[in-house]
Amino acid sequence: MKKFVRNIAVFLVPVFIGIILLFTVPVNKKFSYQFVKGECSNIASWIYYRAFENPKSIDIAFSGASHFACGIMDELIENELNSNSDYPITVANLGYCRGGRDVQYVMLKDILKHKKPKILFIEIAEDEPRKSHPVFPFLAESNDLFGSFVFFNQRYFKSLWNGLIVRFEFFKFKLMRETYFTPDNTSNFGYLHSDQLANPDEMESNKRAWQNKLNRPKPELIKTIERNYSKHYLTKIVQLANQHNCRVLFFYLPESGSNLKEPLNMMFYETLAPVISLPDTIINNPANWKDPMHFNDTGAKKTSQFIVPVIEKELLKIDNVVKN
Repeated sequence: MKKFVRNIAVFLVPVFIGIILLFTVPVNKKFSYQFVKGECSNIASWIYYRAFENPKSIDIAFSGASHFACGIMDELIENELNSNSDYPITVANLGYCRGGRDVQYVMLKDILKHKKPKILFIEIAEDEPRKSHPVFPFLAESNDLFGSFVFFNQRYFKSLWNGLIVRFEFFKFKLMRETYFTPDNTSNFGYLHSDQLANPDEMESNKRAWQNKLNRPKPELIKTIERNYSKHYLTKIVQLANQHNCRVLFFYLPESGSNLKEPLNMMFYETLAPVISLPDTIINNPANWKDPMHFNDTGAKKTSQFIVPVIEKELLKIDNVVKN
């Protein structure tokens, strides 16, 4: 029996040492962002390119999920702002598919460090996502990965496992001397175009689903526990932006069928930053939707035109502070 235990120990000790070394040595960020190739139209590799390789600055950043990716025409906003500005203003849509504040946090750490945006718009929907984003462990540094043990993170141990996988794959990548790929999108802008028009039956189905959900709410304790992880990272994002002298605003983009004039967590958001909401004329127009959850080009254009004067007003505030 002692011999068996000794043999097991001889086998496991090198394994544990290897795991510790993998988590100790940083993964190259370009590898991390490209490791999730094929996910979300390869937006991760574009975000890396925009943050690290594209020399163009980012004055106005939009960070969120697919509502932003499909709803914010960053090129249009940039052109509109520059038509009325005495100095050049740059805009980037960093929306990434599926909700998850942790992945937004790790991406924004790089954006805020390398691009120093003046204003950050953070997308909010009707409610906060309940879980960690599945891409988070592939992009997170080791301290952020282990630091994600926040009550209640359902994917903590899965994240550690995936974090180990990406580090092992990076080790193989270096050992085999493989090369990085060029991202499909090397432009300055991240908006996802679509001229699709939403199916009326799907729009009605989404509306009924929201009615059922709102008519049968979960107990407050359960909702509090489920939202805690996202709120934790949202607070960290705002604190990080403040450290970089970046003004934060929340931008509420609901689904077509929820009919919620404000998000369920409105009081929480208002403790962190101002909340901007779209007018009903944009939300209630079926011609603006490509599906029940996302705008098409028509809706995105109206949304982008709506936010331009908001940005101009905020930039004026910043300029006045600098002058004084």
